Order: sequence, then C-alpha cells, then structure tokens
Amino acid sequence: MLGNLEEIGEWFAEVLTECAFPRDAVVRIVSKAHQLEGVVEDCTRERPLGFFVRVRLKPESRWSDSWFTPKHLLQLWSGTQPKASPLKAASGY
Repeated sequence: MLGNLEEIGEWFAEVLTECAFPRDAVVRIVSKAHQLEGVVEDCTRERPLGFFVRVRLKPESRWSDSWFTPKHLLQLWSGTQPKASPLKAASGY
C-alpha cells in the first residue's frame, strides 16, 4: 500500500494512507534504500485526506537522519541559525 510520510522521529513515524490499519498491526515502511519496522499505535481518519497511521518503531529499526532524510524534511534551528530550510533544501527542487 502506498502512503505519504507525514512525520518522522527517532522512535515513531506517521504515514497518511487511504486505508485504516488496526492498532498493534505490525507494519513496514519502505523507501528506495531503507526500511523501518514498527507497530501501529493509532489510526485516525481525517476527511477528505485519509487515515493518519502513527507507528511506534522497533528499537532495531529506529530512524536516524544520518542514513535516511526525507526530501521534504523541515529543519528547525535556534539562535542565529535560520528557522527553516531554504525552499530548495526543503522541497528538493
């Protein structure tokens, strides 16, 4: 099933899909070069978008931006650093 990665952290991921997933279902999130495995914590329907599926990642499958960074990842900085990535970095264009 295809989905859109909406949010990711070291121990969780949230994916927007067209179908619901039951709580405690084991799922695998696959990209071109990597995969993450976890368990569905929550699934909520947001009309008309679809279902937001929150996945708790398994310890051996935790995410790190050093090996997989979504092209649309927004990086936040504090202090004198920029608060958001330039459009080119944020959008992948």
